[in-house]
Amino acid sequence: MAKKIYRNMEDVLQRIDASGSDEDMLREIMREIVENWTESGIESGRLYREGEGEYTLIASVGEFGDAITGKTVAKSYPLMRELEQERIVMITPDTPGFDPDLEAQFSHFNNAAVMVGVEPTYIMSFGIREREEVDELHLILQTIRTSVGLKLRQGNLESKIRQARQIQQSLLPRCMPELPGFEFAAESIPAEEVGGDVYDAQFVEDGVISLALGDASGHGLPAALQARDVITGLRMGAADQHKISTTMQQLNRVIHQSGLVSRFVSLFYGELEETGNLSFVNGGHCPPLLFSTDGHVFELPSNGPVLGPLNDAVYKRSFANIRPGEVLVIFSDGLIEREKELGDGNEFGTDRLAALVQDLMDEPAEEIVTRLLQTARAYGNDAPWSDDVTVFVVKRKTAEEFEPKSDLYAVSQTRRSPQVRLISE
Repeated sequence: MAKKIYRNMEDVLQRIDASGSDEDMLREIMREIVENWTESGIESGRLYREGEGEYTLIASVGEFGDAITGKTVAKSYPLMRELEQERIVMITPDTPGFDPDLEAQFSHFNNAAVMVGVEPTYIMSFGIREREEVDELHLILQTIRTSVGLKLRQGNLESKIRQARQIQQSLLPRCMPELPGFEFAAESIPAEEVGGDVYDAQFVEDGVISLALGDASGHGLPAALQARDVITGLRMGAADQHKISTTMQQLNRVIHQSGLVSRFVSLFYGELEETGNLSFVNGGHCPPLLFSTDGHVFELPSNGPVLGPLNDAVYKRSFANIRPGEVLVIFSDGLIEREKELGDGNEFGTDRLAALVQDLMDEPAEEIVTRLLQTARAYGNDAPWSDDVTVFVVKRKTAEEFEPKSDLYAVSQTRRSPQVRLISE
């Protein structure tokens, strides 16, 4: 019998949408129980919401129906005080403190009530046909109370996660800023409902935009909240016109002082000028790859540790130049660490990424992002992502497509800044 009760309750809860309010969910649960548990003796149901000194009936199924909604029961009623203390009560005319005139307003039957939820508290009360199996009825009530409580907590958690996702999505740029002579495209895919990867692109001043990609350790809600703080901090630093190295150092101290020593953030942050000059700080992030038109591939290595563990970490600026026709790919480790079979150690890797981008150099930035993600997903046999993955592509148009702005500070065509590293030809 117990297994049947649990299965029935599980069936009820599976049919309930947890995306609405607690109150809407409780209304649905009560209706489902009344309509589907008649063999257990349940004939009607009522839902009460806690108020200042009373409980107000907000939903009624069976018997009097909606005609009695709005009626109240004072908290001083002895059976209500017992319910607040015991959380479950079974009420008959023989129950001490029973008020026949009060009870008759709500039900013709004996009643069983359970208290659920917190702030506000709700009461689910059921009209029950008189029966001898008191233990079975008590088991039904315990099952209802426990299962509904779990459903409420699940719904609240899911609601918080949805809110966190909405917050995180609101931080991502709705559309990329326009910088003459450049194309930008990015996409981020969380491994869970929310993730720890985040990217950004914002105007710093006329002819200059910021580029950022961060990866908070782990994934899920804690990582998402930390990633949110990173983007907020970067934007505040840019608004105050701080040097990018200063912004990184301040952000590192904030993360360190949060006390979450087990958490850290890898972060690439740069400011790109219309001339193609890029000043950047790489705080322990995967080195972005710069693809030249002659087949060389350069990486923009770390020039500081990940943010968080070290309070006094130092971050120095480095410099690069994106020439006409070249492509910069910034990515999180979820892309290159994608495994063919989960746990087999056979990763997608940087070499496959580089080879694919070299074949896509003539494609628009958006197409490069799409193909990279599609190829990496297929490499893992289309299994769900085990880690958050983000790709950000910057492509500078060729001289035929757009006349570059002259740059007195650009490195010559025969050499690169010593702060970028050649990794392949």
